Formats: sequence, C-alpha cells, structure tokens
Amino acid sequence: MHALHRLVARTAVRRLPSLVSVLLVPFLLLLCIAPFFFVQLLAGERSASHLLRSSSRAVLNVPTYSPSTFQVQSTSTGAGIVIPLHNNMAALGVSLILELRRLNTTLPIQIYHCFSGELVDETQALLRATDPLGRVEIVDACALLLANGVFSSHWVALEYQSYLIKVLALLHTSFDQVMLMDADVIFLESPDTLWAMPGYSRTGTLFFYDRRINVPAFFNTPMVQPKGHGAKKTLLHHLYQHFPYAAFGLRQPRISNQLRASSAWQGATAHEQDSSIVLIHKARVAPVVWQVLWHLVHHLRFERAYKPGLSWGDKEYFWLAFALAGAPYAFSPFAAANVALPEDMLLHNDTLCGNLAHYIPSETETDATRLFYINGNDVLSPYWRESKMYAVAPNAPWDAKEAFLIARIPSYVTPRRTQRNQEAHRAGLNEACLVGQGARHVTDPRFRPHVVQRIKDTIAAARIVHTKPPNNWDAVAARQGRPRA
Repeated sequence: MHALHRLVARTAVRRLPSLVSVLLVPFLLLLCIAPFFFVQLLAGERSASHLLRSSSRAVLNVPTYSPSTFQVQSTSTGAGIVIPLHNNMAALGVSLILELRRLNTTLPIQIYHCFSGELVDETQALLRATDPLGRVEIVDACALLLANGVFSSHWVALEYQSYLIKVLALLHTSFDQVMLMDADVIFLESPDTLWAMPGYSRTGTLFFYDRRINVPAFFNTPMVQPKGHGAKKTLLHHLYQHFPYAAFGLRQPRISNQLRASSAWQGATAHEQDSSIVLIHKARVAPVVWQVLWHLVHHLRFERAYKPGLSWGDKEYFWLAFALAGAPYAFSPFAAANVALPEDMLLHNDTLCGNLAHYIPSETETDATRLFYINGNDVLSPYWRESKMYAVAPNAPWDAKEAFLIARIPSYVTPRRTQRNQEAHRAGLNEACLVGQGARHVTDPRFRPHVVQRIKDTIAAARIVHTKPPNNWDAVAARQGRPRA
C-alpha cells in the first residue's frame, strides 16, 4: 500500500509541470495580445471622438493652416495662373504655356511641384525659356513648406506629390485671383474670359462639374445604418453631420438649396467637381475656408471613417471646404460634356466616350456651341501603355506618335445641357461615356488647326524632356539629403 502511495505521489509530481504549462501558455498569449487590443481600443475611441464630438473642445491635435507660413508673401500680387507639374506632364506644360501666350494671355504663371525629383532642373529651365514674356516662376512647394515647419518630415511632404500639390499651390501662391489649371487643358479661347463670368463675379469662385457617375465610392460610399432609419446615408452626409465645426469657430451650417439639389448630396454621383480649372479670388474668401481645406487634406482624410476617400485625388476638396464652412461658391451652369473618340460615331453616334469638355460657364451665353476647353490628356499625351491597344506602340518614333494623335483629333462633342444625367442601362459602355446625350459636329474652323498646333508643340517638348515616375522616393530623398524616417 505504501508503495502504491509513493507511486501515485511520484506520478502527481511528474504531472505537475504539465498542468502548469496548460495554465501558463494561455496566460502568456493573453499578455502578448492584450496590448494590441488595448491600442486598437484607444485608436477606435480617438477616431470616434474625433468624428462625433460637437462640443467646444478643440479636436485638432496637430498644427493647423497658418497663412504666415504658407503664403509666399503677405501682400497680393494680383491675378495669375497656377499649373501643377511633374516630369511626365512637363511636355504638356510647355505646350500649354505656348497656347496661353498665343491666346494673348499675359498673366504671370507659377508652376508648382513637390521636391526637385518631381521636376528635374533641365525641365525647369525649359519651362522658363518657353515663355516669350519671361513670366514663369517655378515653386517647389514641398521644400518651402518643409523648411517652414508646415510638414513634420520629408516623408509627410511626399504625400503631396502629383494630385494634392494643387491644394498646396492654392494655399501657398501669392496670387490673389488664382486660376488653377491642369497641364492637359486645351483652351479654345483665352482663359481671361473666366474673370468676367457671373458665378465668379457673384462669389469669387468658379468650379466646373465632372461627369455624373453613380458608383458607391468616395463621398458617395454608403454608410451602414440601423434598419428603418430613413433614406440612404453616404460618407458625404456623415462628413456634414460629424465634421468638427467647433474647432474652427463654426456651427454646422444649414443644408443650402444649392447643396441639397446637388447630385452629390442626393447620392447620385461619386464625382461632383472636375478640378482641371479652378478659379478663386482669395481676398473674398473667409479665412476659415482655408483652415477647413487644410484640415480635409492634411488630417481628416487619414481618419478611419474616411479611409474610403472623399475624393479621387484633389478634386472634391475645393467645393467641400466651401460647403462645410458655409461660404458661397459657384459652379458652371452647364454639365460636363465629352468629345468623341474616333470610333464613337461608328459604334454609337449618340454616345460619346472621350475626354471631358466644358462650354462657356455663363447662363447668359446665347451661343450654345461656344465650347471653351477640353480636359484633353488623351488628345495630347504622347505617352501611353500597351494596355491602350493603340495602333501605334508606346515606343514608336515621335513623328509616328504626332501623326497618330493628329488623326485622332475629335470632331464631335456632346451638346450643351444644364442637367447632369447618367444612363443606368449602359450596354457595357465605360462609366465615363455620356450615354444617349447626343453629339454635334464642332463647326468652329479654328478648332482643328488650334489642336494640331498644340499636339505639335507637345511632341516637340516630349522629344527633349526627361520623364520618370513622379513618386521616385529613393531618388528624391537622396537629392534632398534626408533619410526616410
């Protein structure tokens, strides 16, 4: 019997470590994962409080927009043109400068980029030399704002390469009356016409509509709602309800008739503004608008609720800043049009699928055929990928590319209309096609020669400019002498 007790005791002793292991392993696992859940909980609480608090307590915990650090100088330098550029758009920038001067626009031009790697020195020299008036200034906004302490690091500044440099340019430029434009815009008459447009005279702003494309993306992203809680709610509605107005000394503005009637508010489009041209008279804009704009692009777009993105690139942030600040703003009274692709008239002659186009933005304009500009990257660009399946290869000789682009110059455009529509039954056509909205022949005899010259100028520049991917982080960091954090 004693032997049996001793055997049981020895067995119990041998089993003791196993029991300890069973209890210890889950405990150690819990210790490992607990910090992760704790951090996530805190992050969720911070995100929720950032969005949902409406008390007077400031919710911003980072530096806000400061005119003294953003603006080039404290005094206005009048009206001017601002063009964001990078290496792969530089050829179009050169041809745009020549086009502007042919149209007798004498305004000074500021070209904005983000660090020297985005626009190499040789191309900067070419852009300056292109202007017969010698009024081109090159501005490295990211380097300047990094030096001024606006950006906490080189790598934060790099977020503003490409699209978002347009927002930096608007905030930084010394021009009071700003005409912000993309390099692939093709003007059919002088852009100086825009300064006299009724919407600009009334509000100090002039925006243009994008195509109406009703997809569940960007500010049109659906928000989950409890059952029985009324109409569809989008990310735009969420933003309007939960924006931290108090931090800017604002109260939530009432939903204006303009906003309520918009396709964006009605959940009928994911694209409201085409930012290929933006006009703003800065002196007429309440300073809080710039605070709101900077908050949208520099802080809010990184918050969890807005991870789907409010905007494709920069384009929606302009009108959103004005709407959230309760400031007046004006859109063209006319919807976006399309120019034709070469095959459109053969395949579907009432549906055009080419680049965006816009008519003179004035409700008093009686000439319904007065086309003002084309947002014409596909019309002009000498660079394309194999996926385009063009008859001319991406590495074809420049002469062949020039002839190819000239042969594709559109000769039809969607008729002018005020109503923004999207046909739901698209028969497999691209979402950018304006289905069933018609086509009219471009009858202005100046149109084709003008576009031919623009293509020739672009190809001439493309022969000599250096192209590279704009987001060449390692190369840029090396040139700036700053290691990545």
